[in-house]
Amino acid sequence: MESVRRVVVVGASVAGVAAATGLRSAGFDGEVVLVGDEEHAPYDRPPLSKQLLCGTSEVADIGLASAKALPSASVVQRLGRRATALDIEHRTVELDRREELPFDGIVVATGSVARQLPGLPEGRGIHVLRTLDDAVALRTDLVGARSVVVIGAGFIGLEVACSARSLGLDVTVVESASAPLARVLGADIGARFTDLHRAHGVDVRCGVGVAGVRVVDDRLRSVDLDDGTSLAADVAVVGIGALPATDWLSTSGLKLSDGLVCDELLRAAPGIYAAGDVARWVHPLFGSIRVEHWMTAVEHARGAARNLVAELNEDPGSAAPMAQIPYFWSDQYGVKVQMAGWVDGYDEAAEVDLHQPGAGVLLGREGRLVGALGWSAPAFVARQKRLIAGRASLTEAVDSEAQQPKIKEGAAS
Repeated sequence: MESVRRVVVVGASVAGVAAATGLRSAGFDGEVVLVGDEEHAPYDRPPLSKQLLCGTSEVADIGLASAKALPSASVVQRLGRRATALDIEHRTVELDRREELPFDGIVVATGSVARQLPGLPEGRGIHVLRTLDDAVALRTDLVGARSVVVIGAGFIGLEVACSARSLGLDVTVVESASAPLARVLGADIGARFTDLHRAHGVDVRCGVGVAGVRVVDDRLRSVDLDDGTSLAADVAVVGIGALPATDWLSTSGLKLSDGLVCDELLRAAPGIYAAGDVARWVHPLFGSIRVEHWMTAVEHARGAARNLVAELNEDPGSAAPMAQIPYFWSDQYGVKVQMAGWVDGYDEAAEVDLHQPGAGVLLGREGRLVGALGWSAPAFVARQKRLIAGRASLTEAVDSEAQQPKIKEGAAS
């Protein structure tokens, strides 16, 4: 067959970079073009809400280590360019400035964008946190601030609250649900995060929404809640989730439903694959899911690259479904929170005695183990991740933990 000319990777964050280098690892020897809408060189996102905000890392410190391999892999980087449309019939990606980029294969890795809170006016001191520019602007506003209101108690909001407290600021977290992360983890588990943050001086207010904000002379002054309370605020951070970045695909004819819909191979259409936050794919254990985790983005990217090259080489035997167990972590006040599995709709929870520092909860659905959550318990989460992959029952998982050796008092954890 004729040699393939070009694969385009749209999105230059962790998934895009891993896909570009993964194409080379899979043996693709044509042109690889990496398109990214930010001017910055590819960078790592987890530090944005942590080290960068706290000042323990600078912009120069958070570049993606994997991006260093792009030049040696002969990847053409088109940074500061935005994909605006995809033409399946003519096999072209339309970029801003009316440029068309032909492709033989494409990996969509455009990630997600911060969800906006409707009705908020513009004004200095009001932020979302998704990009490096967002983080730099927020850090600049935190200098000299006294009070911060975080709207939304998801993981990003909680990490921002933790960072702001480390800077000595007065922090209030506002969450419309009954507890942080309650929509996914439930109120009982979410209450643990309430306790953790309150223990470090954060005012956590749940079951209350935002009625509006007051801006005077183009500067935020307060956040008004729907219970009549008004919170003085120099800075407000909206952390109410993210949306998959699929607007540019709206005329493509591809199926969009809370993400770009793909099969178990991450294939959305012939020669078109997706990776990371933007991909909704069929997991063999959990069905159609979309995951916004760093590790999933990396694993997706490598798998999408491998499967795309297999298709281009007409070698379907080299393709493999994406069956990795989702995994996530969050650092808060020195506690490493880790979660494995897919826990949406879980119907049973079992707290386990780890016989050591840290805590763990097992989550089941219809009797099967579907998730594990650990607080400073990495070995526990790793064990349960293997059991989830092995389709263990919740009972089997509980029994396996009961058989773990107890660490003697005073021994290192």
